[in-house]
Order: sequence, then structure tokens, then C-alpha cells
Amino acid sequence: MKRITGIPTRPDMVQQLLEVGFDYYNLPSTDGSHYWSDNVAYEFTLAEIDKIEDAANELHAMCMDFVADEVKQGDYEHYRFTDLQKNLIEQSWRENAPYLYGRFDFGYDGDNLKMFEYNADTPTSLLEAAVVQWQWLEQAEGLPNRDQFNWIHEELITRFSVLQQQSGKTGFHFAAMADAGREDWGNLDYLADVAYNAGWHIHRLTIEDIGYDNDTQQFVDLNNQPIEALFKLYPLEWMTTTEYAPHMLNSATQFFEPAWKLLLSNKALLAKLWQKHPNHPYLLPTYFNRHDITDRNVIWVKKPLLGREGANVFYYEKSNGLEFAAKGSEHSNFYANAGYIYQQKFELPNFDGMYPVIGSWVVGDVACGMGLREDFTAVTGNDSHFIPHYFVE
Repeated sequence: MKRITGIPTRPDMVQQLLEVGFDYYNLPSTDGSHYWSDNVAYEFTLAEIDKIEDAANELHAMCMDFVADEVKQGDYEHYRFTDLQKNLIEQSWRENAPYLYGRFDFGYDGDNLKMFEYNADTPTSLLEAAVVQWQWLEQAEGLPNRDQFNWIHEELITRFSVLQQQSGKTGFHFAAMADAGREDWGNLDYLADVAYNAGWHIHRLTIEDIGYDNDTQQFVDLNNQPIEALFKLYPLEWMTTTEYAPHMLNSATQFFEPAWKLLLSNKALLAKLWQKHPNHPYLLPTYFNRHDITDRNVIWVKKPLLGREGANVFYYEKSNGLEFAAKGSEHSNFYANAGYIYQQKFELPNFDGMYPVIGSWVVGDVACGMGLREDFTAVTGNDSHFIPHYFVE
């Protein structure tokens, strides 16, 4: 893996980005520069790409087996689920509720590849990974090769087609919060466009405008039309605690992602996978309790069970019992009250003062691409840069 700089910026870069709906390319990052830039990329070898693809496929299979075991055992001690959430998880798993996608976040130092977490419910940077960096690859000048680990778009079209065939439904609603930024709505618009091209009738609405008709016992939109399938860019842990959440039980609406993904979007997954697969080459030592940590000579990352965009992440040093905030940490009672896990810190490589994290995408059950985020610190936040990649033989 190499960080390549000095790539010529496309003269019509802005026009090209806007043509694919990437109108949030100029969001400010931590250093004040734009979220996207044309002149930086990461170069990988084919062998490295194969390793990342194999890891994502293996870890996804491990996660699916994990959900089956958790539901079978009914052991939800560390998750702090409500009774309704437990029932929703078990019903959706029992009914084999379909799912769409997820993103593994990996640390990679050229030798070791480690899973940081699994964004199994509401991962973003999808448009950037699936479309924007591919467009860049086709148009950028001076690259030694024109190949990229990226067939995300094609796999999404296939997945949406399969979902329609399996369900027999025709309408698909896509929702996010009314005050969500262009990044969220840009990702949502992209998914809606893919679903449309796969043959679905598309409807957009805000989370706040989802209703429930007590007479017909159906979730409905503002036109009182039934919501047959709903993709919500809205965390399951929030949706399953709303006023209408009890109606999700036995609902005719298919929710994406399904409620059983509460088991994967919770970072309890990291500690439980380590318990089930100790010393697995893709996993980092992770514990629920800092008293279980035996290695006093490394730094541990204290992560909230429910947390996003680097919020409430801390470093912990067992040798002296000190705890200090990492970049992106901000006080949030919601995240803090959910509890924490302790994951051994992985030393990311430093390229020109930047630390890259690999986001490896799984659509359905297929690892099909990746995108990279980088920042001046090892904790990736919402304002980190997105960087394209390519690989050489």
C-alpha cells in the first residue's frame, strides 16, 4: 500500500462530481480542505486486494453465524436491549428477513489486516465508493493501471433485483431525517436511483413523515399509501424505540436493515467475536471490562457500544489507569449510557501525516469493493477525507 500524491486534478472535476450527484464533495474536513480531492490516491497490489476481499467475505460469514448463535441462545446480556428489541430481532431472524449491505472498517499496515468494527446498519460513503472513485479512475491521468476493487454498483443492482423477485413487492420507500445533511441524502438518493434501475417504484420521505394506519394496520406515507419496503438511513436503536416501534412486530413492511442487525451494529459484536474466535488473524483483542485486559503495555481504545463518527471514543492505558479523549470524541449521553468495550489499539501506518482506514463493502453476502477515509489522527470521524484507490499487478 502506497499513498500517491501529485495526481493531476481533472480540469472539469466539479462538473464531473456534480453529474453523479456528489454535491457534498466540498464539505470541510478537519484541515479545512475539501472532503474530496482528485490529486491523492492509495495504490495497492493485487495480492493486497485479494487479502482484503477474502477478509471481508470471511468476517461477514462469521457475523452471520454469530447472529444465528445469539438468537438461538437468547443471550443478550451486554446489549441492553428492550424486550421489544429482543422480540423484533428474533422475529426478523426467524422469518429470514432480507438485508441489503454493510461496511467493515479495517486497519492495514501492509502486513496485518484488522477489523475495527462492522457498520452493518447505516453505513455511508457509499456513493463515493461505488461511483465517484470509479469515475475518477476512468478519467485521472498518469495512473500505472486502471483497475479498482469496486463492483459495488453492479452488486447493488443485482441485490435490489433479487429482493424484488423474492418479495413480490413493487414499491420501495427511502427515508432519512428531515435535518440530515447532504451526505446522508446524497447516499439515499443514490440507493433510490439504483433501486429504480432495478425495477422498483421509488418513493422518498423523511423519517418524521412515516405514519401508521390503525385501521389497515399498515405503515403509510404522507399520501396514506402503504410502505411495502423501507430503507431508512436512521439507526435501528433509534427506530425501535419510537412511538410506532411496537407496530414493527408482525408488520407487512420489510425494513432495511432488518431488526436482527441490531446484533451486528452494536460493538458488543467485537468483544463477542473475540470470545468465540480468540487470536483470529483479522480480529483485535476486545473485552467488555477493562479488568479483563492482561496486556498493560499497549494502549486500548474505549468505544461506546452504540456510537458513530468517532463520538465518545477514548484511549485507555492500563499501566497507569489513565483515560484520555481521542479525536472526534464529543459528549453524548445517548452513546455514553449505552456502555463501552475495550479494543486493543492497532497502529495505523502514517503516510505524510495521514492515517488511512479501509471501508470494505459487503452487498448481500458478497464483498464487492472498498473506499478509504484518512485523517490527521487515527480516529476517523465524519469530517475525514475520502480518498480513491487503484491496484496494480
